[in-house]
Amino acid sequence: MNIKFLGILVALLLVLVPVSLVGAATTADVTVSATPQFVSVSVSPTSYGFGSVATSANYSTSTGYFTITNGSSVQTDQTIAVVNSTWVGGIAWTHSDTGTPDADTAALYSSKNTGAFNIIVKNASPNYIAENQAATTNYQFELRLCTPTSFSDGVLKSNVVRVTAVAG
Repeated sequence: MNIKFLGILVALLLVLVPVSLVGAATTADVTVSATPQFVSVSVSPTSYGFGSVATSANYSTSTGYFTITNGSSVQTDQTIAVVNSTWVGGIAWTHSDTGTPDADTAALYSSKNTGAFNIIVKNASPNYIAENQAATTNYQFELRLCTPTSFSDGVLKSNVVRVTAVAG
């Protein structure tokens, strides 16, 4: 009778106590991540006045007058351009994409902290000011205004110079 009792007890234990599987994993996780190619530039100061200007003259900022703060996480190619094909105010000046002033036509040049003024600042097809610029590397630049050979009025003229960065 003890054996019958023992057999019933074992059978009850097997039914009432679930059998656990031996530590086999049923899932596997992989953590994935990605760093976006973040492109960010800003300039300081954000304006400059050349003051009262004469015809057929060149006016320059000091070398390294403007600072580009490059917050990009990747290497960038940066161009410089004027936003408008004309300088606004009174009888507008045309902006010269060839770098050659004329009657009511002004030109701008820039350089990257050298004072060479070897980059024509265009409207239609911007030129590089910083090609293959390393991530988070700041730099300075300067501007030179080449005034028209003649003026039709004495009203203040302005244009916007823009530095644009793209991942490069």
